[in-house]
Amino acid sequence: MTRPESDTSASEAESDETIEAERSSAAASREAAADERSGSDSQRSAPADSTDPDALFDELVAAGVLDAGAGSVRTTDEFEHTHGIYYDSYVGVDDAEFRRAVASAFGLPDDATATELVDAEAVTREDLARYLAVRSHAPDDVPPVDLAVMTEMVGELVPDTPVPAALADVTDDPASFVAERDRAVVTVWKRFCDPCESLKADLDAALDAIPDEVAVGGIDGEVARDFCETYGVDAAPGVVLVRDGDHRTVTGGDESAWTAAARELFEG
Repeated sequence: MTRPESDTSASEAESDETIEAERSSAAASREAAADERSGSDSQRSAPADSTDPDALFDELVAAGVLDAGAGSVRTTDEFEHTHGIYYDSYVGVDDAEFRRAVASAFGLPDDATATELVDAEAVTREDLARYLAVRSHAPDDVPPVDLAVMTEMVGELVPDTPVPAALADVTDDPASFVAERDRAVVTVWKRFCDPCESLKADLDAALDAIPDEVAVGGIDGEVARDFCETYGVDAAPGVVLVRDGDHRTVTGGDESAWTAAARELFEG
């Protein structure tokens, strides 16, 4: 979403267009959310004078959630720190605790009502973490419906997966990705993981010892938990290298360890 910077007036106009596009996208999100929530209970219904999309966008900037400078819109480092805390707190909880947290976050009367909300609007643990992070930065008087829309705006700026764009994302079924091949490599990533981000910058070096014909994919380790448990991945970043049923698992951001395991398995 970030555009190249320059000193020209054309670039400044382009920057304004970028931010305006974000506002338009936010407006569309808000209208869709309002339609979906039209039948919800009073706790989640917008008041008649509910804030307009541009004002919500500005509120996110004022609250330190979004940075709309330099011709791009991004979440701030401060917000991402808060987001990471909530993410780590809730992404791995069981269903019962998740529903209790949803009930508390939205002021619902009981877990059964929370279950209805989760099922009706496909609320995920990631959604909850993002909502709580936005709420912690926003003023106390922002209505829940506006908080929900603000959360959707922020969600548009957050990648759907921590897997690097250069790799095939096989989070949905890494077991089949491995089973269908004689040789395969599955890399494991996590959100809000500094070693993961560092390794992404040197991904080519980390995968240098893997032969070109070997398929390489990536997974979100917080989602593909069964695969990680099967192959003994207990931290991110990690890599699982498989050859004819034999495998090597390496965790941590030491690219030399990844390279050594790849050479041992694929060249041995």
